[in-house]
Amino acid sequence: MSSSSGKREREQKQKLQHFLTDLALLGSLQGFQYFQPWLRGREELLLTVVNEDLGWRSPGFAVSEASSFSSGLSSSSTSSTFSLASDPGSPLPEDPEGPHQAPQPRQRHSQRPDHPGHTEDHLLPASPSEREIAVPEVNCTLFLLAGYAKYGRPYAWIRSNHERLVNIGGTDSMVKDTPMKLKSITDWGSQGIRVWDIVSELVCLCTIPSPSNPFALDMRYLKSLPLSERFLVSGALLNFLETYVVYGNRDELHYEKVLEEVKSLRRLHVQTLLEVQRRQGSIAKPVQPAVAEPSEKD
Repeated sequence: MSSSSGKREREQKQKLQHFLTDLALLGSLQGFQYFQPWLRGREELLLTVVNEDLGWRSPGFAVSEASSFSSGLSSSSTSSTFSLASDPGSPLPEDPEGPHQAPQPRQRHSQRPDHPGHTEDHLLPASPSEREIAVPEVNCTLFLLAGYAKYGRPYAWIRSNHERLVNIGGTDSMVKDTPMKLKSITDWGSQGIRVWDIVSELVCLCTIPSPSNPFALDMRYLKSLPLSERFLVSGALLNFLETYVVYGNRDELHYEKVLEEVKSLRRLHVQTLLEVQRRQGSIAKPVQPAVAEPSEKD
């Protein structure tokens, strides 16, 4: 019995390590249309998600303020120190889409996780939401996605706009820091759930109207990048989306949309590569001095 339990524990640890690897990969990306990830420490990722799709510009800069603010902090910056919870109206105090949001809490049923024997203080994030330093831009909601070793599995927390998504029944920080009850996280222990499953659920839950492809790219933003940066960014995105194409759930409604996105991104990446090579060739190619032909005379 103990042998079986030990084997299961090792498998869960290995699974969590794979999740953290996915988390690190996702945290290095930029250029998505509906969300922007920002890796914060080994076990945490902040996810800025667009509230309303109003042709809003790419969230490629969505957490730049948070990044610049915390760049001078030590590695202990995983414990945040800026208050968002005290601002109940941030960033959409008078959201006109209220009637469309009402059904959304039913996707979670409750913000409290279904873990008998656990109280919410056992499932707190490393830092309470009221001390969050990252400030989402207007028309965005901030989430924390983490895979803490002490919990042995991933969880997601709302870090701003709690009132927009869930009726939490108060402003007590302990209640606000209860993890979200997402289907992808509930299924994590029994199914092959990857980080993109959690991200797509958060995007479809948060963004109005729900996007047909939560992983849509802002091609205009990508094309605006300097050549060398565009090559690196497009290559990293291509690696992530191609991994999704191989291992993602083909039954998802947005799977075919991602395939189309990969084709467009691959064309951009190849075009950028050719342009990089042309520029490097024109710079590196030395001017050959004229060499006189040998005389044919005897």
